[in-house]
Amino acid sequence: MNIIENIFSFSKEKKIAHKLYKTIVRQARQPVFYESCGVADTFDGRFDLISLHMILIIRRMKSDIDQSRKLSQALFDYMFDDIDLNLRELGIGDMGVLHRVKKMTKAFYGRLESYDRGLEEKDDAELLAALERNLYRGNDVTDAKLKTITNYTRSQSLYLDKISIGSLMEGELKFDPELLANIKSEK
Repeated sequence: MNIIENIFSFSKEKKIAHKLYKTIVRQARQPVFYESCGVADTFDGRFDLISLHMILIIRRMKSDIDQSRKLSQALFDYMFDDIDLNLRELGIGDMGVLHRVKKMTKAFYGRLESYDRGLEEKDDAELLAALERNLYRGNDVTDAKLKTITNYTRSQSLYLDKISIGSLMEGELKFDPELLANIKSEK
């Protein structure tokens, strides 16, 4: 391999993380979340939906952490590199980007903990509260929309639990399309 190829080569984990991340972003950008569920179509709203879907994937990987540790870390790193780039494209300077990325990293870990805890519970009270607090950030949301996004999150988590870790390790990821159709029909 020549020096140029070496500089621009990515590890297998980074390549797979990139593929997984593109799928996560594509899912998080589905119009139904903004149009039917009432999540704000803003930088923060998009961050929250990407975070939600990232957490669902990281949570799935956690069940096979010995196999997926490097990929999970590469996926996390890819997400925050992308956020850094997006903030810079918005014209935020170096110090502002550093501050926002640190704040968003802390927010991500808080969401990871609260969504994980909520998904472990049998009833939806904790998950519902976490989604309301993070996806809607104090904005008015109807009980029906909140229940819809909570059902989606729990159902998507159960769906992803059935995906083999081997598929994820190869970058193969599909979210359950019927769950989006269910949101549209509940509208």
